[in-house]
Amino acid sequence: MSKESIIDDSRPNAGRMYDYYLGGNHNFEVDRQAADQVIKLLPFAPKGARLQRWALQDIAKELIERRSYDVIIDFASGLPTNDHFHELVPEGTTVIYSDYDPVVVEYARDILGDTPNVYFFEADAAQPEALLERPEVQELLGGRRKVGFVMWGVSAFLTDEVIAHTAKYTYEWAAPGSCLVFNAQGADLPKNETLDRTFQIYEQMGAKFHKRALGHFHELLQPWKVDQDFITLLEWHGFDESDLNKEDLEAIGPLAGGYGAYFVK
Repeated sequence: MSKESIIDDSRPNAGRMYDYYLGGNHNFEVDRQAADQVIKLLPFAPKGARLQRWALQDIAKELIERRSYDVIIDFASGLPTNDHFHELVPEGTTVIYSDYDPVVVEYARDILGDTPNVYFFEADAAQPEALLERPEVQELLGGRRKVGFVMWGVSAFLTDEVIAHTAKYTYEWAAPGSCLVFNAQGADLPKNETLDRTFQIYEQMGAKFHKRALGHFHELLQPWKVDQDFITLLEWHGFDESDLNKEDLEAIGPLAGGYGAYFVK
């Protein structure tokens, strides 16, 4: 994704378009126009965005209530609205958000205010070391490295090399018992003209969409070990498929926002 368009309101930005899909207000007219083009081609787009955000609610419960983590580190977080992690975890849980869009970071900090134990840093998901090696983050963690990592809604815009680097670095940094929750976007997508035209819109603004076979993600995420293997987000959240119309099913069907899985060290 081109960083040149992050705070440039003359060109659309994929992150701001995602905010528009969610009904947010952190977007410009140029983003809304581009997003509306996508919605005309793929009416499922806003539903898919909401489905991904709903899945985060399940992840919060899984990481905190069932797996007992007290630290969640989220890469490419977007704005902390619409029931993001900090609204769902118990008091005392440390939540570290990050995004490489400086405008998102500024707005996010304003939204969070003085919410205890919740922090937002400017950092690129492609360089996890830039976040994890920050003195402020190290001070917040106080030596804790058994954490729940989350990479959600971003993989389709990352190259193979970036995903592999992020997986390897986070695995080596983390303590045994840590977890990586990963959203495999663009996996096993059907071949059709509608999707190709949609991806062209993103590529024209510097956000190349990477399509992959689902099995390839297992290779990219090594040495993390599969704990709960990939399932579609419809299965993940129990999404009511009656909300999908004929065009939705033809365009993207049960794959929706891709697949989600838990990996462990």
